[in-house]
Amino acid sequence: MLKRNDIVFLDSTAIFEAHRTGIWKHLIVAFRLATVEKCVEEADTGNLVGNPIQVDTAELRKRASVHRVDEKTIVDAMVASDYQLSILDEGEKELLACAYGQQGGAWFLSSQDKACLRVGTRLGMIERFVSLEEMANVAGIRPRIPFRTHFTKKWLLGMRTKCRLGVL
Repeated sequence: MLKRNDIVFLDSTAIFEAHRTGIWKHLIVAFRLATVEKCVEEADTGNLVGNPIQVDTAELRKRASVHRVDEKTIVDAMVASDYQLSILDEGEKELLACAYGQQGGAWFLSSQDKACLRVGTRLGMIERFVSLEEMANVAGIRPRIPFRTHFTKKWLLGMRTKCRLGVL
């Protein structure tokens, strides 16, 4: 169960949504946020879908741990996922590979991509996925504007069920 000060690996979509809803500054205090270089690159280009969202990536680098993912880590995750990791975009691929390489402890992952959830299931990480809504609840904050559906706890619970049943 997610609690304050846990490590949470964020996909670029989660970073954008945290900024859009005004919860970013609260999340950096409540959790030990982490991401990967490719997700920072994606955040640096801005949100290309919907309304433009600018992320101060220099600040992101100061406030979150940014991991460099080597080829061996990606290959290990690729093999463990029965090569399903290859269907993901580069940011999600690096993020899952990095998270897969973690040894125990309290860490979670926030990505709202269905393919990422499916591959995460194959890697045995489906229970480590958390929604931004759940993160906000644990941090004791309310977003300025409502979360989009795929950033909610209800959506994630439904996707977890579909992944377990093999229908996603």
